[in-house]
Amino acid sequence: MAHLWDDLLTEQDRAVIKKAGYDTRGSVIADSRGKGKAPALLVIDMQRLIVAENVPILEAVALRPIAIGEIAYRAMQYIVPFIEVCRSAGVPVVYTRVVPENCDPALIEVVEELAPQPGDVVIDKRYSSAFYGTPLLTYLVRMGIDTVIVVGNATSGCVRATVVDARQMGFNVIVPQECVFDRVEASHKISLLDMWMKYASVIPAEEAASYVRQIGQKA
Repeated sequence: MAHLWDDLLTEQDRAVIKKAGYDTRGSVIADSRGKGKAPALLVIDMQRLIVAENVPILEAVALRPIAIGEIAYRAMQYIVPFIEVCRSAGVPVVYTRVVPENCDPALIEVVEELAPQPGDVVIDKRYSSAFYGTPLLTYLVRMGIDTVIVVGNATSGCVRATVVDARQMGFNVIVPQECVFDRVEASHKISLLDMWMKYASVIPAEEAASYVRQIGQKA
């Protein structure tokens, strides 16, 4: 199976991945490719502050250095329908919002295309991981969640930090690869590779959607 990061790998890298079994089972230590029966969806930091306008990224960062622009909008073409699949299957949807100091409150809001719906949970945070200094873990445990599906941004930052913490806390983790994005393509690919090898099932969005639909049918 071809992967988004394959063009970054040397022949030695490919040999190590195959010989160590990362290509088939993920991390031996962490049992990182599991999928449970009670997932929740985490939508990471899809805010006006970061998503900004649908313009090339160089134009976006000229207006606001943290902005991502059209890269975010390409991912949203997958994120929007994926959230709807989760809602239809009865999967809880949790949004995070990063809240910098002295930020315009209007920029903290989730973009309109992904606006939280009644029954969704919105958690504010100050740092990269959705778990650090927030009630997220308590919420997931009380809901009986065994798997988290992570979408949003940025792949190398808040997504990766959340994925690592989720795995360390014992959750199965799924990353639909078209539903995450980053400012720098190399960072995006390398972070997906690292998560795939050690912490998560990094799979196509349609495969993740099929898993969610199966969960919904069993509910």
